[in-house]
Amino acid sequence: MTVVKILTLFGEEIILPEQVRAGKKKRDKTVASHDTEAEKTKLTQKSKIVLPQQDSTNPDKKYYTIGEVADIFQLKTSNIRFWTNEFNIKVRTTKKGDRLYTLSQLEELRTIYTLIKQRKFTINGAKDVLKQSKTPLQETHNLKQSLLQLRNLLMTLKGRI
Repeated sequence: MTVVKILTLFGEEIILPEQVRAGKKKRDKTVASHDTEAEKTKLTQKSKIVLPQQDSTNPDKKYYTIGEVADIFQLKTSNIRFWTNEFNIKVRTTKKGDRLYTLSQLEELRTIYTLIKQRKFTINGAKDVLKQSKTPLQETHNLKQSLLQLRNLLMTLKGRI
């Protein structure tokens, strides 16, 4: 163990162990590896955006509030509101001013989420990609969603056998 000598204003020497010295703590490498694992799991959890299907418990539900949309994407409502304004998504509003989103608008937001959060595009870059080809991106998302549902169905069938 090494010691550090500190001179005070009055010329006295104080001897402190190195661990107490502020600002010079060594980072434990095992903690750093756990931090990266936690970040990886956080990223993988965010990448699993599952949009609601036609709800069997409430088949009449056509609109989702901005809070529900923010919960689906695990974002803040201000972020959803910003994307709605930036990408000119026409949403229905109530007399009170609450925004209501349809499933097709959720698909658009999922495409925007994929471009900005997962593929790390800028806002302008995402706008350019959406202008170039809007349908192939949504078809890719729909295909991926369908394949995931099929995989889950096969896994449940496999578990029964």
